[in-house]
Amino acid sequence: MYGFSYHPDRKAVHRLGLDNEVNPGLGFNYELVNDARGITFVQAGAYYDSGRNWAKFAGLGYQFKLGERWKAGGALALIYSRTYNDGTAFIGMIPLVTYDFGRFKVNGVYFPKFGHHNEVAAFGFYLSIPFRK
Repeated sequence: MYGFSYHPDRKAVHRLGLDNEVNPGLGFNYELVNDARGITFVQAGAYYDSGRNWAKFAGLGYQFKLGERWKAGGALALIYSRTYNDGTAFIGMIPLVTYDFGRFKVNGVYFPKFGHHNEVAAFGFYLSIPFRK
């Protein structure tokens, strides 16, 4: 269940109309491999983005286990929204940090400023309920 976002460059966010920081949506996360070292997963979903458009994505990711509950890694994702990259779908690497409560996870992502693909950096926060193999 998506989520919230925060954009550090407040002036640019307001100037570009990217100030929607409540980003509801729904996604699916399926763990392909869960071993002692980390988790390989696929994830797909859609959320109402900072530019007030529906963003859709699908990706493959990996996270290293950092103790019992913390995980850090990223996903290679195909992303489409009229807000990003002039409305053209693109592939991007998304850093991801997770705290695992067992039945659900709290996730934090970072979308760096990257040319015309993403004009303003953003932090995102969302909950996930994994489907385990």
